Amino acid sequence: MEERILEKAERIGRMIARSDDARRFWQARAKMERNDRAQKLFEVLKLKTNHQLGLEQSAGRRHPKYQELQREIEELEYRLAEIPVAMQYKEAQAELNELMQGLMHQLLSRLGRELPVEPGPRQGCGHGPDGNGCNCGGH
Repeated sequence: MEERILEKAERIGRMIARSDDARRFWQARAKMERNDRAQKLFEVLKLKTNHQLGLEQSAGRRHPKYQELQREIEELEYRLAEIPVAMQYKEAQAELNELMQGLMHQLLSRLGRELPVEPGPRQGCGHGPDGNGCNCGGH
């Protein structure tokens, strides 16, 4: 029985890998790899966003450093929005993430009716930053 489940998971994985969302993601990523400026901006944005998330949990949104990071993140996002390939990549990544989160939500929802399934630490309601988990505890 477990082997059949794993085979079906493998089949779903192949379907996702061949989906239009995955194809758009890989095309956008290939374009991004040829744009050094956009890559550097995305790297800095990722670092600052992660730092901000950690700071939010430890010090809260009212902390001056949190506010400063928020302004820096907004500036980076503005600069990235001026690069068409960066926006294509961001949108393609968001679409693929949404597909994966939808699949996981469906699976957890289905299993939750019959098994005591608890979301992992980075899951949750999906309404956190960039669709990641949150700490609201309400979902």
